[in-house]
Amino acid sequence: MSTLRVLVVDDERLFAELLRVALATADGVEVVGVVHDMASAVACATALRPTLVLTDYHLPDGTGADVARVLRRSAPEVSVLVLTGDPSEMVLSDVARSGAVGHLTKARGLDEVVTAVRTAATGEILFAPSELQRLLLTGPVVHELAEPLTARELEVLRCLASGISTGAGAELLGISPATLRAHVQAILRKLGAHSRLEAVAEAARMGLITLDTRSRERSPARGSALA
Repeated sequence: MSTLRVLVVDDERLFAELLRVALATADGVEVVGVVHDMASAVACATALRPTLVLTDYHLPDGTGADVARVLRRSAPEVSVLVLTGDPSEMVLSDVARSGAVGHLTKARGLDEVVTAVRTAATGEILFAPSELQRLLLTGPVVHELAEPLTARELEVLRCLASGISTGAGAELLGISPATLRAHVQAILRKLGAHSRLEAVAEAARMGLITLDTRSRERSPARGSALA
């Protein structure tokens, strides 16, 4: 298994150090740096290309969602997981539309943060069912797509909404993980979404899929344990 390289971003220096220690002592995880503002986060992530950036939402010169937006252009292979102590509808909507893989509250224990980082680094969606439901209340409803989703793409969306991994979803649908990822990219393009999380929220808001959060609630990496 390759080493998971993480950049920690938080302006609360004590909390940033706690995150660094928790991650650095986890098997297979390397902390490549700790920075305290958006500008440093973008510069370090662009130069070091970590697997994942774990960033606070509220930074002195921007937000964690802003970090995700910039890296989506300059280092799209880098995943971004956003931390916050203020999971308001505005924050959740901003994170979902930024291209970040998910959101995590600071109320979680450090061991749960490490588990969440491992999950997010694989590109899987990381969110609590309650957060997704709140996302459905934000933003305009689009009733028609310029390019409709295919039946297979709808099946892939349902897999994403259930919270299962790419490998499990591919096995369930009888396709390869690479093919599933290709379908995901087509879904993002058609929905105008910047992340899997945003795609699921948009599809549910449009009535293309129905959310069933029961499977996610059984998974501490994606379910209510991280709410």
